[in-house]
Amino acid sequence: MNQTTRYLCVCKKYNFGRPHSVSLPTWYEHIQQAESDEERQRIRSAKALDDPCHPGTPSNPDHAAPSARRAAVVQAMSKRWHESTENTSRGRRKSARTTSSQHPPTILDYRTESSNLTLPQSPCPSLHRDPTPPPSPQHDPTPCPSPCGDPTPPPLPRGDPTPPPLPSHELYDSAPTEHPPHDLSDNPEVPLDHRDIIYQRRSQPTVDIEALARSAILRHMQESMQLIRALVNASLEDPVSKLDDDALSRLRSPPNYVVSISSPGVRYSISTYLALENASQKAYNRVCHAARQNFPDAAGINEVLSFYNVERTIAMYTGVHSLEHDMCRNTCLAFTGPFSALECCPTCGTSRWIEEVLQGTRSHSKVPAQKFTTIPIGPQIQALYRHTSTAADMDYLRKRTNEVLSHIRNTGQIPVLDDVVMGWDYIGAVLDGDIKPDDVVLMVSLDGAQLFDSKESDCWIYIWIIVNLPPDKRYRKLHVCPGGFIPGPNKPKNVDSFLFPGFHHLAALQNEGLSIWNAQTDTRYISYPYLLFTTADGPGLVYWDGMVGHSGKNGCRVYCGTLGRRKHHGKHYYPALLQPRDRSIHGSNHPDIDVFNLPLGGSTEYTENLKVIVAVANMTQWASKKTETGLTKPPLILGLKPTRCLGIPLCMTTDIMHLAGNISDLLISLWRGTMDCSPGDDKDNWDWTVLADENTWREHGEEIEHAGLCLPSSYDRKPRNIAEKINTQYKTWEFQLYTFGLAPIFLYNVLPMAYWTNFCKLVRGFQIMCQTAITHDEILDAHALLCGWEFEFENLYYNLRECRLQFVRPCVHQVVHLVSEAIHKGPPICYAQWTMERTIGNLGEQIRQPSKPFANISREGVRRCQINSLLSVMPELNESTECLPQGAVDLGDGYALLRKRAKHPIAPQGDVALAISQFLGPGHELPHIQKWARLRLPNGQIARSAWRECLRPPDRVRISRNVKFFHEGEIRCGEVQYFTRLAVSNMPANENQQRFNFIDIAVVRMYSLPDHHLLRLSSQVMAASLLLEELKVIRVKCIEGVIAMIPRHIQTHSGSDMTMYCMMERPGYNVSNLGIMYGVYENDDDDEGNDVE
Repeated sequence: MNQTTRYLCVCKKYNFGRPHSVSLPTWYEHIQQAESDEERQRIRSAKALDDPCHPGTPSNPDHAAPSARRAAVVQAMSKRWHESTENTSRGRRKSARTTSSQHPPTILDYRTESSNLTLPQSPCPSLHRDPTPPPSPQHDPTPCPSPCGDPTPPPLPRGDPTPPPLPSHELYDSAPTEHPPHDLSDNPEVPLDHRDIIYQRRSQPTVDIEALARSAILRHMQESMQLIRALVNASLEDPVSKLDDDALSRLRSPPNYVVSISSPGVRYSISTYLALENASQKAYNRVCHAARQNFPDAAGINEVLSFYNVERTIAMYTGVHSLEHDMCRNTCLAFTGPFSALECCPTCGTSRWIEEVLQGTRSHSKVPAQKFTTIPIGPQIQALYRHTSTAADMDYLRKRTNEVLSHIRNTGQIPVLDDVVMGWDYIGAVLDGDIKPDDVVLMVSLDGAQLFDSKESDCWIYIWIIVNLPPDKRYRKLHVCPGGFIPGPNKPKNVDSFLFPGFHHLAALQNEGLSIWNAQTDTRYISYPYLLFTTADGPGLVYWDGMVGHSGKNGCRVYCGTLGRRKHHGKHYYPALLQPRDRSIHGSNHPDIDVFNLPLGGSTEYTENLKVIVAVANMTQWASKKTETGLTKPPLILGLKPTRCLGIPLCMTTDIMHLAGNISDLLISLWRGTMDCSPGDDKDNWDWTVLADENTWREHGEEIEHAGLCLPSSYDRKPRNIAEKINTQYKTWEFQLYTFGLAPIFLYNVLPMAYWTNFCKLVRGFQIMCQTAITHDEILDAHALLCGWEFEFENLYYNLRECRLQFVRPCVHQVVHLVSEAIHKGPPICYAQWTMERTIGNLGEQIRQPSKPFANISREGVRRCQINSLLSVMPELNESTECLPQGAVDLGDGYALLRKRAKHPIAPQGDVALAISQFLGPGHELPHIQKWARLRLPNGQIARSAWRECLRPPDRVRISRNVKFFHEGEIRCGEVQYFTRLAVSNMPANENQQRFNFIDIAVVRMYSLPDHHLLRLSSQVMAASLLLEELKVIRVKCIEGVIAMIPRHIQTHSGSDMTMYCMMERPGYNVSNLGIMYGVYENDDDDEGNDVE
C-alpha cells in the first residue's frame, strides 16, 4: 500500500527537541508554534536534510494512493487536538532523562493507513523527504451553520481536498498535544525492551477523595462518600469482610502444593457430585446409597461422603466461601458501611429484623428479615494458579502483552484488534506501570434478571471476568465468577450499599496485595488486582458511573460531553448532532456537531463536574446541576486506588449486545409507523413506513420465519415470525439476526432506496464491529460507514425538525462511539453483555425451589464458584473435554471429517469425474471415492452436504451445506455436494513399491459472483448470486466458514426478475471483504496531491 511521505521535526514543544517523524500539516503546525526564530530555522534545516543510510517510505507507482475522502476518514479518526480542552491532557506525564543509547525513542504514529516505522539506526535519523519545502496547506475549517441554514455536511462527503484536522488520541495516530507524550525511560515497572515507546493515553480524572467528602452537604452525598472513603482505607480485617482466621490466613498464605485426593471414597463422592450438578440433593444421596449397597467391599466405600460433607470438602479444597449481609426486606439498601449499625431502613422505615422473633424473645434474638450474598473474588483467583495447566492459561495476558508491545516497538502500529490487550486503555496502563506482569486484570458486569416469566422475580447479579485467561476460555461457564446477588423483587434504591462488600474485598486486595502460589513456576508473589472495565446495559451503567439516565442533557454513556436537545416544554433530551432548522429553544440551540469529529468518551471535565454535583446545598440545586453536569452522585469505584483501576469515566463500555436490540426497536418502530407523532408532524408524510400495513407486516414476518430454515444450526436460535412474536420477548439474538442479516435482504425494493442504502451502511459497519478480530482497514471503513449512517439518519428521518427529535434515540449516538471505544478498549464483543446473559440463564436453569428463588439462585451461584475453583485446582476432574466422535478423521489445523460415510467406494461419473480430473491434472488416474457427510471447521462450525441434507424434509432441516471458500484469489460461495478423500499416488519409492497420500476435497456446486451493482449499492451487505450448474473440486482447508444463502426474488439493475441467493454471515464471525469500495468513498477519485496522506 502506498505510504505517505514523512518529514523530520525537531521541535521542543512536543518531543523535547528529539527527531520525530510527522506529516506535512503537522510539520507546518509545529513550525508555527516554535518559540523562537532559531528553533524555526533548526526545524527547517532538519527537514531539508537527506540521509541515504536511513531510507524512508518510497512511493510505489504500482499502487494507487488512498482517495482524499478516505484520507479524510483516516485523519478524522486519528487526531482531535483542535477540539475543546476536554482532551488536552493525555495521561500522566513521565519525567524524561538523557540516555546514551544510540536508538532514540520509538514514536507511535499511525497517520497513514499502513504506517511501518523503521527503528532508527543512528542518533540523527532522517526520513525520505523532498528537499524543497512544499507549499503551505490550505486550511478550510467548516463554519458553524446559522440556525436557519442547511445542515453542515460532514467532512467525508465534501469535495474539499483539504482533510479535517486529525484527532490525536486514536489508534492510528499519536500526533502531539499540549502535553508531551510519555517517556518510559525512567519507569522501572515497564520491561526494558519497551521503555523507549512514547505514547499518549487518555487522562484519568484526579480526585481528592477527602476534599470531596468534606464538600458533601446533602445526606445521600455524605452516605456515598462514606462508602467511598471506606474503600480507600479497606483492609481484609475490617468487620465488613467477615473473614474468619482460617480464611484470612489462606488469603495471605495460600497452600503451596497441588491438590490430590488419596481416598477413593472421597474422589467418588466428588465425581458423583460433579456429575449430578444439575440434579437434586436427593439424587446424590440415592446414587451414593446404591453404591454402598451394590459394592459393600469396594475400597473406600465407607468413606463416601454425605451431600453436606462433600460440599464442605469442596469448600475446604478451594477456599471459596460466601459472605452474607443484612438488607432491607424491600430492597431499599443493604446494612453495610454507614448503614451497618441501623436497626431499620432509613428509606422506608422497615425493621431490619423479623418482628415476630424480636418481640417473642423480648429483643434478645435478632434474626435478619432478609440477607444477600457476596462471593469474594480473592480465593477464586488463587485457585486458578494452583495447577500447572490453569496457571499456564493465566499467563496468557503477560505473553500477549509482550507480543503486542514488541509489535508496536518494531512496526509502530497495532494491525488487528482481537482482544482488550490491543486497546490503548490497557496498553497505557501497562506502560505507565499500573498493570504489572504478575497482576490480575478484571472486568465486572452487572445486570438484572427476571427469574420467572409468570411472576415478579427480579434480582440483580454481578460477575467477575478474569482478563488474564485467553479469550477462548475467559468467557466460558468454567471461568466466569459470580460476585454477588441482590434479591428482589423490588428494584434496589441504593445499589452501592449492596456492591460495597464485594468491592471492599477488592479494594483490600489492592491495598494489601493478593498472595499467589504459582504451580507452574513453584513461586510465591504478590499480585495486585486491577479493575479494567465495568459493564452493564445502558440503564445499568448509571449504577457504576453515577450519571444521569439516557434522557439527560449530558446523557452519553461514555461521557463524551456532547449535549442533547429537547423540544419546547419537553423534559427529555435527545442526542441530535444537527440543530433543528425550524425552531430550537435556549440550551438546545448549540451549533451542529461534526459526527466525524465527535469528542471521545471520558471528558476531562468530569472531575470539575463531580465537585459541583457533590457540593450542592439542596435538592433544587442538585436537580439543576444534574442537568448541567450529567452526574447524580459520586460513583463507588472512586474508592479504588487510581493505579489499580482505569477509573470513571474511562472504564465505562459500550454494550453492543443491547445496542443491537435498541437499534432494532428504533428502526422497526419507524418502518411500522408506531413512533409517537408530535404536534406539527403528520404520519402521512413519513415515506419510510413501509411496514405499517398489517397485511404487509404479517407477510414480512412469514418471510423472516421461512428464511430461518436457511440459517445453519451454528447460527444458534433462528428468528421467529417477528410480526407475531415481537411483543412476546423477541430475543436480542433474534433481533440481531433480523436487523443485521435478514432485513437488508427482504427490505430491498420495499424501503425507498435512500433509506435502504442508509440502512445498509449501518448494517455493514455494525457487522464489522461485531467481529472478534477487526483489522486496521476495517476500523477505518466502520468509522466511515457508521458516521455516514448517523449523519444521513438525522437528515432522512429527523429531517432537522424539532417535532421529530424523538427519532434520535441514545442508541443512535452510541453507534458512533463504537469505533473510537474499540480503539481504546478492543473489540466490543470482548466486553458485551452476552457473558452475563448466559450466566443468568445457566444459573436460572438450576433453580429447584420456586418458593425461594432468590435464596436458591444465590446458593447455586456459590456452588458454581466452588465447582469452578475445584476444576481449576484439579482439572483431571473435568470430564467435559472435547474430543472427536468415533469414526472421525482429524485432518489437522482444526479440520475434521465427520460421519456419516458411504459404506462402499464408487467410481465418480459425469460432471463429478470431469471436475476431479481437472483438479488432479494430467497424469493421474481417476480414483474411487467414498462420500463423507460433514466437515468440522476450525471456528467450530459443521459444514454439511447435499448428499445427506436433501434426504430430509425441507421444513425439518436448517441448511448448513453452503460455504464460503478462497478460490483463485477471491472469496467464492458454493453448495457442498459431499466431501471425500482422493487417494493419489506419489512417485514410486522403488520399482516394487508405490506410495499414496490422501487429498481431502469437497465437491461443490458454485454460486456466481455477487451482483456488482447491488454489492456496491448496499455497502457489501447484499451479496446476491445465482446458483450455477458448475461443479468444482476444492481442498477442504480452503473453506473458511458455513454461511446462509437466502433465496429472494429480485429485480436486477438490468430489469430482469430472477431468484437469487443472498449471502448472510453469522454475526460475530469475520465478515467477507468482497472487493467493492464502499459508497462513502466513491465520489472522490483524486489519488494525488498534498491533501492525500
